[in-house]
Amino acid sequence: MTTPPPNPAVPAAPDLAARPPWPRRAAAALLRLLALVALLAGGAATFLVEERFRFAEAAWTAWVLGGPLERPSRTLTTEPVFLYQQVPGDDGSWAGLAVTTACTAAFYVGGVLVVGGLLLLSRRNSVPRVLAAASAAVALLATVNTARMILIAEAQARWGAQGFGWTHTVVGSFLMVVTLGVCAVLFARLGLLRRGS
Repeated sequence: MTTPPPNPAVPAAPDLAARPPWPRRAAAALLRLLALVALLAGGAATFLVEERFRFAEAAWTAWVLGGPLERPSRTLTTEPVFLYQQVPGDDGSWAGLAVTTACTAAFYVGGVLVVGGLLLLSRRNSVPRVLAAASAAVALLATVNTARMILIAEAQARWGAQGFGWTHTVVGSFLMVVTLGVCAVLFARLGLLRRGS
C-alpha cells in the first residue's frame, strides 16, 4: 500500500520538537544580553581609563624587565613611565620610556571588546565562541605590546638612539600590524565560523 502524497494546500505542522523550550530560549537570550553589555561596557571603560591602563602596562613591563630579564627597573607614580638600568649595576645608566597614547594597547583592547559586543547583536554568532575570540585577542594584544616595549628598551640599552628608533618605528609597528591580523583571524575562526564550517 502506498501513502498518498501530502496535500500542498495543507500547511505542514511546525516542528515544535526542534525548538528548545521557552525557558531555555529565555536563558540563552539573557546570557547573550549580559555578554553583549559586558563586552561593550568593558570596551568603553578601557577607552575612558586608558591612562590607568598605560600605568598598568608600564608596571607590567618593569616587572618583566626586573624579574625574568634581571634588568633593574622601576616605575614612576606620577606618569606611565618605566625606568631601567641600561647597564645592570651601573646607577648612572638609568633610562626611561613613557607609555604614550600612541604606544598603548588600550585602544586596540577597547576596540576588540566593542567589536565582540557588536557581533553578539546577531544570533548567528555563538556567545561562547565570541567570548573566546575576544579573550584570546585581548591577551594576545597585551602580551605582544608588552614584548614590543621590552624589545624597545633592550634595543636602546644595547644600541642607543639608533636601536630605539629602529625598534620603535619599524619593528614595533610591524609587530602590532601582524598582531591585529592574527586577532582578525581569531575572530573569524573562533567567533564567526560555525563548528564544522
